[in-house]
Order: sequence, then C-alpha cells, then structure tokens
Amino acid sequence: MGFVGDVLNGVEGIQYFYIVGLLIFMILFIVVVYRTVKIPRQDLMKFKTSILENDKLQSNEIN
Repeated sequence: MGFVGDVLNGVEGIQYFYIVGLLIFMILFIVVVYRTVKIPRQDLMKFKTSILENDKLQSNEIN
C-alpha cells in the first residue's frame, strides 16, 4: 500500500479500528440475515404476487 500503509503503521492503536470495523460488519450482516430468515412466508408470497401483478398492470397499459 505504500504511503498509506506506512502512515497507518505509525499510528498507535490503529488495529482497534480494524477490529471494531470488522465487528460492526459482522453484526450488521447477522442482523440482516436474521431479519431475512424471519420474514413470514405469507409476506413473502405477497411480495412475489405483487411483482407479477405490477407487470400485468404495466402490460395492460401498454396494450
């Protein structure tokens, strides 16, 4: 990394920022996966059919 790596190596305690950033990413990833898995099947079916209904409406408007 050249210049950036040299500058960051000279900063005391910089490794904590890497650890905190990784922890924040992992926590957000776990939350997103958990919320996605916990969506009720009925809501997923509504989402699925609403996409198809929207396509039907657009095709009727074009014709």
